[in-house]
Amino acid sequence: MNITYVEHSCFLVELDKVVLIFDYFKGQLPDFDPEKTIYVFSSHNHHDHFNIDIFQLLNKYPNVVYIFSKDIKKKFGRKFFNTHGVDDEVYEKIEFIDINKTLEISNLKIETLNSTDEGVAFIVTAEDKTIYHAGDLNLWWWNGRDQKDNENARERFEEEINKIKNRHFDAAFVVLDPRQGEEFYLGFDYFMKNTNTDKVFPMHFWGDSSVIERLKEMKCSEDYRNKIFL
Repeated sequence: MNITYVEHSCFLVELDKVVLIFDYFKGQLPDFDPEKTIYVFSSHNHHDHFNIDIFQLLNKYPNVVYIFSKDIKKKFGRKFFNTHGVDDEVYEKIEFIDINKTLEISNLKIETLNSTDEGVAFIVTAEDKTIYHAGDLNLWWWNGRDQKDNENARERFEEEINKIKNRHFDAAFVVLDPRQGEEFYLGFDYFMKNTNTDKVFPMHFWGDSSVIERLKEMKCSEDYRNKIFL
């Protein structure tokens, strides 16, 4: 399993027979083996997680499958895709997946959780590897917001993560957002302490990778800091 960080929340996971692309926003994608099937995932409609340019892969590779959160379909619709060069034949083949669903395509098993913002988080099992991509599923605790609203955010987040409590992930891509100030680590920390994750890759840090070292230096990360990669 080869993992490549592209930009923001976009990661590539290359396995023996498939390539998984999560939340392409911008950045340079490498060349892929044309014999492999490329699965493109977009967790929700926000501009930093979904870019219509990802359909340009079809100009270069014969086997590309698109799996998008259903909120992308609701927001943009067929006309938007058509206007941006995605014809009806391609549009009809997009798999739009809703929250708390399971979808099996060829040798992939795709599960979703409900995001605490928009769309879904993905759990993908392929070639005996299980991979988690959070999208915007995070504990969005904000300074200056009403305490009750923050506690509700915590409850919603923990409810979703508790659905996968103690589950094993070979790799996970998890939000670590510096905009949250001193509470930047809360969701990441809860995820790591409630799952059995081999390698975790911080994402959604808006170019400020210093939060990774900050977390590694905190006492709370003592049991998992050696699992943090980028």
